[in-house]
Amino acid sequence: MTLVTACIYCIKVLTLALKRQWGAILIIGVVSQKGGVCKSTIVRLLSREYSDNDWNVKIADMDSKQGTCTRWNMTRNDSKIEPVVKTEQYRSVKDAIGDYQKNNIDLMIFDGAPSSSTLTLQIARESNLVILPTGISVDDLEPTVKLAHELIKHNIERNHIIIVFCRVGDSTVELSEAKQYIEQSGFKVIKAVLPDRVAYRRAQDIGKSVSETNYKTLNQKASNIVQELVNLINKLK
Repeated sequence: MTLVTACIYCIKVLTLALKRQWGAILIIGVVSQKGGVCKSTIVRLLSREYSDNDWNVKIADMDSKQGTCTRWNMTRNDSKIEPVVKTEQYRSVKDAIGDYQKNNIDLMIFDGAPSSSTLTLQIARESNLVILPTGISVDDLEPTVKLAHELIKHNIERNHIIIVFCRVGDSTVELSEAKQYIEQSGFKVIKAVLPDRVAYRRAQDIGKSVSETNYKTLNQKASNIVQELVNLINKLK
């Protein structure tokens, strides 16, 4: 068994156990204060991995201007890529939750719109886990921490907020400083990071997720993110 296969197997075991534990009451919100921090990338990664592990998943694309996940899903469907990932644009969080409650959906993942405080808070209030993707420059870290503090002020539980580093370069010093910045701010960041690689962008351009590149090592790095997030969700209930 290769490292990638072993990692995917661990995700399968954990997600199936999680499905039995939670039932159809799991909602994940992926939000950000600004664009370009891989918010939709994380949404697509999670939806693909959960769908591949026998979950009925739906992406709620709340960014009506960009519609990144919606366009990506059209490309994926045109290319007949498996597993199928369901995606729909919604006008409001209320509409999305209503659809979630009346249909056979195991997991709904919100792709929030950047710079939309009201929408972001609505998503956070409905979510079991709120994920804040961010780059590791100060320009990305400061608004991310600011958003996390705003969520706390509005009674979102701190342990339900998790930060994920994306578009990470090769500098271990920069990464270490970014982790220290987040931890000193009182928030948790997962250990796994998403490197800045052309192969990830190429994969998404053709309707794949960042765990479906042609490179096993890159797929493993993406899968490591999912595995950590699954572990966190498993601890929440």
